[in-house]
Amino acid sequence: MTKEQQDIVDYKGNEVLIRGIAGSGKTLVMLKKAKKTAMKYPEDKVVIFTYAGALNNSTKHIIEKYALKNLEVKTFHSWAMGAFTRAMKKKYWLVKGKHQDNFIKQGVEKVKSNRSHRFVDNGEYFDFLKEEIQWIKGKAIQTMDEYLDVNRRGRGTTTRVTMADREVIFDIFEAYNKEKDYRNDFDDAAVALFLNKEKISDGDKYDHIFVDEAQDLQQVQLQVLKNIARRTFIVAADKGQKIYKTSFTWKEIGINITGGRTKVLKESYRSTKQIIELANSLQQNDTVIHDEEYVAPTLPTREGPMPILYKCKSESVQDDEIIKSIKKIQAKTPDCTIGILYRNGISWRKDSSRNRILRKLETAGYRPEDIKEGGNPHTPGIKLCTFHSAKGLEFDFVFIIDLVEPTSTPDEEKEENYWEIERRLLYVSITRARAHLQLFTHGEPLRLLKELDTQFNKSMNLY
Repeated sequence: MTKEQQDIVDYKGNEVLIRGIAGSGKTLVMLKKAKKTAMKYPEDKVVIFTYAGALNNSTKHIIEKYALKNLEVKTFHSWAMGAFTRAMKKKYWLVKGKHQDNFIKQGVEKVKSNRSHRFVDNGEYFDFLKEEIQWIKGKAIQTMDEYLDVNRRGRGTTTRVTMADREVIFDIFEAYNKEKDYRNDFDDAAVALFLNKEKISDGDKYDHIFVDEAQDLQQVQLQVLKNIARRTFIVAADKGQKIYKTSFTWKEIGINITGGRTKVLKESYRSTKQIIELANSLQQNDTVIHDEEYVAPTLPTREGPMPILYKCKSESVQDDEIIKSIKKIQAKTPDCTIGILYRNGISWRKDSSRNRILRKLETAGYRPEDIKEGGNPHTPGIKLCTFHSAKGLEFDFVFIIDLVEPTSTPDEEKEENYWEIERRLLYVSITRARAHLQLFTHGEPLRLLKELDTQFNKSMNLY
């Protein structure tokens, strides 16, 4: 570890915010600090909270080597649903996907029966309303007055919202909650636990809590975690990798980040200079660089090959080139990890990137692991992973495939930060590569590829 990383591990404060760029070692520092804490206080309960299942599984693979019975790894939702059941004395009936959408639509119809408004008359606002409901719950807003008074800065939408519009939105919010009745969506557990702090059992609390990728958790989720931490609360975050529409300040969470309690990691130790130069050229188009919490990166000194952008005649030409590249890489470095990353990982769709490339690999005799299905990113071999699930992970070689324009324009594309989120997902994916990066496009190239500085990548046409 570097001196600055070790200083954070050794820091004795009970509240710490670790800010750092991709590959700066935030997760490594969290793991080392959690391990040191668990060993120092063997009778205390120590937990690392991660934002998603893939990173959760990856972290578990690492801490298994520590063999520390008092150190756990959880996602917020896996903990919250159990804590909710015990605190509220009732089962958590989860509603999601199409079922949740139907309840929102029913709520819209209820409001529509009493008034006319663009939010209820025009179906193009459905995605906006769904995200606004999630945002309201993420702030633990309970009344119309609270919603009318709250600052929506950071909400990141071009949908203009007046005070009169807020009244309609909150009516839809309340109607949705009534329609789903006893059922709960993913955000209800955090709100219930926040409002019923005194009911959370001691068995669901921890002495030392570490939160990784905190920028993608909701405000209320972090407030609940802060509340159940008996002794220390350590948070790692990077706004440059924020891929969900959350908004909060550390003061709102209740974290004191003054007086040396904020530690900043500016150097990337994961990737080569060439990979970070390419990633930075993309990030310069992101408004996050103007945020006061943005950490400007320091270029690494480690050199490597220039990233390659393959412009392929067709999908099949792309897939054939991927197989050729894998054969060459494994012939030279058989113990390496190869991450194949894609935006579309829907497992039930035959035409998804995940299923198509999986069939191609299996036909060629390979047996890749799917990270979302519990694959271990730390063992040699080929790993399949979505952009979202790649957060916090790393691979020796990374192939980012199917970088093409969407075949249809989703409603959320009308929002200002749709491409901002897509840009950050691509940035996250690029910065997963340790040694070499290959990007693949075919058909109509993804518009974000034009933002990559051509001096930092080699373009190759395959026809």
